[in-house]
Amino acid sequence: MEAFCKTYKPAWKSFYKLLFLALLLLVLGGVANHFKPGEPWLKWMWIAVAAVEVLILLYIMAKRWTMSLILRDDPSKAENQEIAYIECNPLKPFSQDFRKSIEIGLANIVHIEIKQTMMQTILNIGNVVITSSGTGAEEIQAPNIPNPQAVRDEIQIHARQYTKPSGSSEA
Repeated sequence: MEAFCKTYKPAWKSFYKLLFLALLLLVLGGVANHFKPGEPWLKWMWIAVAAVEVLILLYIMAKRWTMSLILRDDPSKAENQEIAYIECNPLKPFSQDFRKSIEIGLANIVHIEIKQTMMQTILNIGNVVITSSGTGAEEIQAPNIPNPQAVRDEIQIHARQYTKPSGSSEA
């Protein structure tokens, strides 16, 4: 079997709340311009709306680029048989919390759960939560992954190759 590596990123559509806010600001600006055309304060309002729109877009791009769920499966190298979650917080560049990385060996995965709100279910996105045998706690919580059921199934297929049957014992 050959090496396998796949990276999952949050879906663009997972930022629907921020995208809705951006659209709402544009509509409100248009309505104000319709009822009071030519007002000098409208120029400044449009500049402020544009600045907020740019900040929202930059925040969405930064959050999407700084979060990754990575599935590595290389049967020839034990250190490359893992699921890793890496997240950087662009709002804390000088903090120890700037970059968080969690790796779990595929053989240590106990449970994979999908958590979804009603809106996430409609958009086919969800949070992938992975529990390992080391702690029994939810160690990896990857938010807003597109098609989370397929991601869970793919991780489970690779993890099954390294788990031992429950009745076996080593001599």
